[in-house]
Amino acid sequence: MKNLISELICTRISHDIIGNIGAVANASELLEEGDMDFLDDIKSILKTSSFNLTSRMKFFRMAFGVDNNNLDSRELVMQTTENYLTSLGNSDYPITLDFAVNNSKNHKTAMVVTMIMADLLIRGGSISITDNSNIIAQISTTHRISNDKWQKLQGLLQGNIDCVDANTAHLALLVERYGLEKIKLTSDGEYYRLTLVQD
Repeated sequence: MKNLISELICTRISHDIIGNIGAVANASELLEEGDMDFLDDIKSILKTSSFNLTSRMKFFRMAFGVDNNNLDSRELVMQTTENYLTSLGNSDYPITLDFAVNNSKNHKTAMVVTMIMADLLIRGGSISITDNSNIIAQISTTHRISNDKWQKLQGLLQGNIDCVDANTAHLALLVERYGLEKIKLTSDGEYYRLTLVQD
């Protein structure tokens, strides 16, 4: 299972960066052609794509890579996670973050949990995450989420191996790390909530 999860996470990371790499390549081709009518568009594409690529790669390196000193800094983890969320949306439908995770040992897990919750949002929204007792992330039910993705995550937590794919691999990673019994997905009419029970 561990090899499968690693492969699926690599697939997911590749998917999340390939579109922006393609945009940079297309902008470079336009520059080579020398058509200055598109110069403002080219600059905009390069600026947006480079921000998205940098933000996502920094996030993925911290969330899935080898532990490093950057994970000790709450401010850096929060900024990296906020930049990642900015790279996912647009100015009309932003994803905002209330990051109240104070134990640096939880930073890496909190980043993965934030990614799971962000995947659920359809048109922006707000994610709050804390580690006061357990690690708890939640989205207000006033925001639209993908019911299909929510059900797939629930299926994974019920032990359905068919629910493990590139879109749920980050949750499968947490299941492997902490165990099925430690992770709960609940909805109470006010919030969609992911809870990771701490020992």
